[in-house]
Amino acid sequence: MNVDLRYFSGTGNSHKIIETCMKVFRENGCTTALSSITTECSKNEHADLFGFCFPVYAYGIPRLCRKYLSSLAGFKKTKNAFVLITAGDPEEAGFSVAESTKIMKNKGFDVIYSDVVHMPANWTVALNPPAKEEAQRIINNGVVKAEEIAHDILNGKQHHHVFNYPSRLSKFGFYKDYYLFKWFGVSSLWRNFRADETCDACELCQKLCPTESIHIANNKPKWTKTCEQCMRCVNYCPKQAIYQTGEGSIKGKNIYYEPSFRPLKTLARKTNNTIVTHEKSPVLE
Repeated sequence: MNVDLRYFSGTGNSHKIIETCMKVFRENGCTTALSSITTECSKNEHADLFGFCFPVYAYGIPRLCRKYLSSLAGFKKTKNAFVLITAGDPEEAGFSVAESTKIMKNKGFDVIYSDVVHMPANWTVALNPPAKEEAQRIINNGVVKAEEIAHDILNGKQHHHVFNYPSRLSKFGFYKDYYLFKWFGVSSLWRNFRADETCDACELCQKLCPTESIHIANNKPKWTKTCEQCMRCVNYCPKQAIYQTGEGSIKGKNIYYEPSFRPLKTLARKTNNTIVTHEKSPVLE
C-alpha cells in the first residue's frame, strides 16, 4: 500500500503523531511519504491512502490547514483518507475533525478514520504548559495511541470521532470562543506579540516561523497577519523573550516543544554569493 502523510505542526505534536503512524505503516510493508503542508506537496494519484494530522486551535483547525485542504485538486477516483487532530485537551477538539472531514469529502476523499490524540499544550503566552516529565508522559501515551490507530487502519477498522461540547463551557460560551478566535482573534492577535529587553536579535524566531510571518526590524522581531499563533517562536526562543501584551512575560513558565522535533536543520545565509551553513539546534520539518 502506498501511503501519503501530510501535517502541520507548530511545536512538534502533530509531526510526532503522524511520524509514529508512518513508522507503523513502514514496518508493515507500506511505501510511505511524509511532508509538511508548508512545503510543496504533489497531487500523488498513486497513493492508496492519505493521512492528515493537524493541531486544534480554539475548537477548529488552523486557517492555514483549511486553506490547504480547500486548495487540493480533485482526484480521478475516490481516495481513502484519515485525519488525526492533536489537542492539549481532547475534550476541547471542537469542530476540528468536522472541519477537516467536510473539506476532505468535498475534495473526493473517503474519510475512513478520524480521532483526537492528547498531546501537551503549548499555549505558553496564556497558559503554563506541563512540566518536562508530565509532558513526556503525555507524549508517550500519544505515541501509543498513534500506533494503535495505525494498526487499526491497516486492519481495516474504521472509526469516526464524535463531536462534543467541552464540559467546562456552556454552548453559548463554546460558540462565542470559537467564532471570536476564528473571525477576530487569529486575524488580530499577531499584533500583540512583543519581544522584551532580553531579546538579543538572534533571529531564530524569523528562521523558524513556518509561515514566514516574522521579520526583524531595529533588532527586534515584528509579526505580520499571516501568523497562525502556532507558538513556535515563543517556545523555541532561547531567552524566553517573546510574549503577548495583556498576558505578560513567559519567564518562569514551562516552555514546550516535542523533544525530537527539529524545525530547522540548517540555517543558510547568502554572503557574497556564497551559501554559508550554520549547524543549529533546534532543527527541520
